[in-house]
Amino acid sequence: MAYNIVISERADELIDSCVSYIMNRLKNPQAAEHLINRLDGLYERLIDNPYQFDDCKDDFLKHCGYKEALITDMKYRIIFRISEDTVYIVGLFHDLEDYKSKVWG
Repeated sequence: MAYNIVISERADELIDSCVSYIMNRLKNPQAAEHLINRLDGLYERLIDNPYQFDDCKDDFLKHCGYKEALITDMKYRIIFRISEDTVYIVGLFHDLEDYKSKVWG
């Protein structure tokens, strides 16, 4: 079964902000491209089977049904939830961020 992916407006803003920061502030277009490629790979895996990913480590988000997909080589995580045949992506966060407080942003 193929799942649909819906990227929330907030998640889209977070992704754009992150890529912009890497490109413009860190002056590392290769890293920004790598992040985009890794996100595309995660999206493909989410379409195939979003249940392959772990529940959120945060107890509250886990209780609310959120899961996370890690980009381990860049220390980023996508937070998402599944409803029927749709995966709702709510954010992209670095490991150092307090993502629980920003999911509702």
